[in-house]
Amino acid sequence: MNKRISIAVLIAALLVATACTFPLFSSQDEDDVADAVEETVQAALEQTRAAATYTPLPTLTPYPTYTPGSQPKPPAPKPSVAPKPCNAAQFVSETVPDGTNFEPGEEFTKTWRLKNTGTCTWNPNYEFVFYSGDRMGGAKTTDLDHYVEPGESIDLAVNLEAPAEPDDYTGYWKLRSDDGEYFAQVYVQIDVEEDFVVTSVILDAEPNDYSGVCPDTITIDVEADITVAGDGRVYYRWEASNGVTSSTQSLLFSESGTKTVYFDWDIDITADDTFTIELYIDDPNHQYFGPSEVDVVCTP
Repeated sequence: MNKRISIAVLIAALLVATACTFPLFSSQDEDDVADAVEETVQAALEQTRAAATYTPLPTLTPYPTYTPGSQPKPPAPKPSVAPKPCNAAQFVSETVPDGTNFEPGEEFTKTWRLKNTGTCTWNPNYEFVFYSGDRMGGAKTTDLDHYVEPGESIDLAVNLEAPAEPDDYTGYWKLRSDDGEYFAQVYVQIDVEEDFVVTSVILDAEPNDYSGVCPDTITIDVEADITVAGDGRVYYRWEASNGVTSSTQSLLFSESGTKTVYFDWDIDITADDTFTIELYIDDPNHQYFGPSEVDVVCTP
């Protein structure tokens, strides 16, 4: 509040108090004093109103609107790079693809090409060793024949032989460092299948001789026991010396074994003679088996 206004109000209050305490004035004088006080108070109030001025509040700056994702993301941490091991290898290529078919006892060589991706040099004290599975006659250990620096490649070969029994076979080999650490496993996987083949044919003719009046026509019962190795289908036909040839027929085998086939062979007899008959295996052998003979004697 303004100092002048405060002093005016104080004086007015003192005049009122004095008028009440000291009856020096008449009632008329008291009225005049009261009017004067009121006028003083009103004047003071008017001065207060005039002096008072409106001061507006300061304008506040609004906060920026938050938009999700507008804030920059902190940089992602750099991935840690693991140090390269001393002994490591990368497969490059191989011979003898997986699942290659071999006959029982067939010899072959498997070769792997490996690249040195470690930090250590492979020296001649490193070994290529059989680790597990089917060894197939391969060497247990083979020394490296030269140094292989990091980044260089080497061909590792093993001479092998397919097992005697038909089946699937897998063998594993590894590199072994000069301090005994195994690494870089590779493997060979083969299928041993016995080739389907006719191993023998045994022919028999009944009767295998004839004696009678000529001319005549006789029928000979011929049979053949066909033995095969493996599974497959045999295609065959009969061929006789008198010009008789049968149509090509087939016989299915699901496994190694023997089956018998039959043929009725008609012979026209005009004189003493010896007749023969053979069984031709058109597939798989392309081979003749036999012959079986029938001796004929003409009687008067």
